Amino acid sequence: MNANTTPITPDSPVCQILSSLPEKFVVDFANGIDVTSDHLRVQRERTGVFARLYDGFTGQGARRNAAIQASLADGVEASLKWLCELSESVAESNWAITQVNDRVTALTGNVAQLAHYSADTRVQLQELADRLDARIQGMAQEIARIDFIQKAQLNMDATFDKWAAGRFVALSPAARCYASLEELRWGALGDYCRNYPGQRQSRDFMQMVVDRATKQLATDAGIGLQTSAEMATVWLPAPPVRPGNAGDDLQQALSYLADRMDTDTAPFVNSATQQRPVNLTVPLIAQARRIAGTMTQEVFSLEVIDV
Repeated sequence: MNANTTPITPDSPVCQILSSLPEKFVVDFANGIDVTSDHLRVQRERTGVFARLYDGFTGQGARRNAAIQASLADGVEASLKWLCELSESVAESNWAITQVNDRVTALTGNVAQLAHYSADTRVQLQELADRLDARIQGMAQEIARIDFIQKAQLNMDATFDKWAAGRFVALSPAARCYASLEELRWGALGDYCRNYPGQRQSRDFMQMVVDRATKQLATDAGIGLQTSAEMATVWLPAPPVRPGNAGDDLQQALSYLADRMDTDTAPFVNSATQQRPVNLTVPLIAQARRIAGTMTQEVFSLEVIDV
């Protein structure tokens, strides 16, 4: 089977490297359920990565297949059962669960206005909402129990250790930086900054992110911290794809992670995911700190005031 059509499962290398990928998929899955049209708008034509995630996360589990596909069509009830399974077995981050919970709340309001939905569907939605509420409360207690700052610091250390260890080596230096920032945005560090926006510790975390990304970018490029290098020849080109290094999967996955960032508000991210300058605001040459600082502001646009 062609690599571009192979289902992506939770055990796939791309999910092991980009741990935020399953989280985004579950949120997009939830947002795709449309009760007014009584179907799940999978939108497979939108992105090959989403379709492969859909096939891998919903089509490979024998237990889920036996319990769901044997008796249900691809309608709202089936979609809710899939969402229940996915939110419990795949979604782990507080941000992902919160976004899914918000979508379920909206769906509940839509169903209440449509008389043709059965009592079973309404009960199913309420049960899913109760489960999500329980998980959110549990996560809140966990956050209170464990030192939040320590979790954010561990998230940062693990992410930059992953980068330094070569886990993103199939990507360009700029793309490696973006991949790391997404890991942090979907992880404990992102949760901390969203819970405490504008506070000193959040600003300190963002400055540490920029500093560590600057150092790793310069190391990867083999240049000095103050040395400017060409975007087209140093920061944006990816290494040649070698068999088995998952380079094509990673690049597609990065484009999927960035699908809600436009060229005007996130030109550096778009350049990294497209592997070429896509906006006149992206300079022809840049230092590592310019790339790290600008990308951090683009990715953490709601959390960062100044870095």
